Amino acid sequence: MRRLRNRGFTLVELLVATLLLAIVALLSWRGLDSVLQTRERIVASSDELKALSIALTQIDEDLRKSWPVRLLAPDQIPVRFVMTGETSRGQLELLREAGAQDAASQIQPVVWRLRAGVLERGFGPWRSPDALASTEGLTWQPLLADVVEVQWQGFVYGQGWADAGLLAARSGEPITGVIIRVVLDQGRQLERVISVSD
Repeated sequence: MRRLRNRGFTLVELLVATLLLAIVALLSWRGLDSVLQTRERIVASSDELKALSIALTQIDEDLRKSWPVRLLAPDQIPVRFVMTGETSRGQLELLREAGAQDAASQIQPVVWRLRAGVLERGFGPWRSPDALASTEGLTWQPLLADVVEVQWQGFVYGQGWADAGLLAARSGEPITGVIIRVVLDQGRQLERVISVSD
């Protein structure tokens, strides 16, 4: 009988197999890395969209709840624009219905401003007669980061749309609509038109 020799792998075969496994591992790692980077971009974009949606929904709610203030405090201006700072940035100041049972706390002052690239909402207790004379004592809530600029416009019956700077100079006119334009990094911008009246 012929004796069969145990045949093993040669060194060249082992090197080729190792090289093939290394190539497969490298391709798998690059594919997995690409999937993880795409996932991170989607999560970041989703978080930014969620924060933007929350901020715009809150502005919408604040403006809609400012309409009843005309009945609760007829001597107050419920919505106005104020120019602040060296750069003359416009900020939105409003009085809104708080929904409290106590008559003294039915109205709440709210201020929307851009500070250090963050869109902030300040709110606090009612301090009559002029609740918005000072922003001291307000609780500030950062809602949207990485904001380059916020542009405001207001609608006045019989006059149409006007920039916040013009309306700040002519305070006292009833504003019944607001446009907010949020400019984000890389030139991206979003515009929202909100009705103040019912």
